[in-house]
Amino acid sequence: MIDERTPVLFLHAFPLTGDMWSAQVRDLPTTRPTFVPTLAGFGGTALPDHAITFEYHVDTTIEFLKKSSVAKSIWCGLSMGGYLALRMYEKAPELCEGLVLCDTKTGADDNAGKLKRAEAIKAAVKNRDEFIEAQCKVLLGESSRKNSDLMNQVRNLMLKTDSRGMTFGLAALATRTDSISMLEKITVPTLIIVGSEDAVTPPAEAKKLEAGIRGSRLVVIEEVGHLSNLEAPEEFNRALKGFLEAGK
Repeated sequence: MIDERTPVLFLHAFPLTGDMWSAQVRDLPTTRPTFVPTLAGFGGTALPDHAITFEYHVDTTIEFLKKSSVAKSIWCGLSMGGYLALRMYEKAPELCEGLVLCDTKTGADDNAGKLKRAEAIKAAVKNRDEFIEAQCKVLLGESSRKNSDLMNQVRNLMLKTDSRGMTFGLAALATRTDSISMLEKITVPTLIIVGSEDAVTPPAEAKKLEAGIRGSRLVVIEEVGHLSNLEAPEEFNRALKGFLEAGK
């Protein structure tokens, strides 16, 4: 069992904010502290006066943890947040008590992926609202797209970030490193969650994580896309709380 006083650090997806984790924070026991930061540029948070790489997000989040005076925490990251958690573990494993990797993968962008990021930047600059609508359709599973309330919830979360924040985020994502070789070094309890309809980081990517991380456990949530915690909060919370209670 992971100590009930060990904090959970929630790391959000692109192009959302820390508010995407509201249903998880509400459902955890009051004895479990939580950290829910929003990365620079998202949700109106300040950007530095220089270009940023993904490593900037890694370093600033690690620094955030160190300043919190918490010795160790559990890191729960979805998509971009999962990339962040993996790279943070590579740099500062002594700060991590457990990992929850959701709808994410280990590989960095290849050439095609970098070009896709460049096209996404153009789209976000040209018309942010159209870009957001396209993101809703890509990120949510086929079953979830029929839920108008959920679509509005996700749309409103994205609308908190302006086009400048989105483009900085896309450029940073293109600079992230590959984490495949470090999976065998992960020694903390690890839970992997993925939606069966995730078209961005499909279940095959989650299985690579499970195969690479010794002792990890994979949970597939049916009829759910890339934003599993928002699309199926009850199933997601059940898996998360089970992991926190059992530590596996």
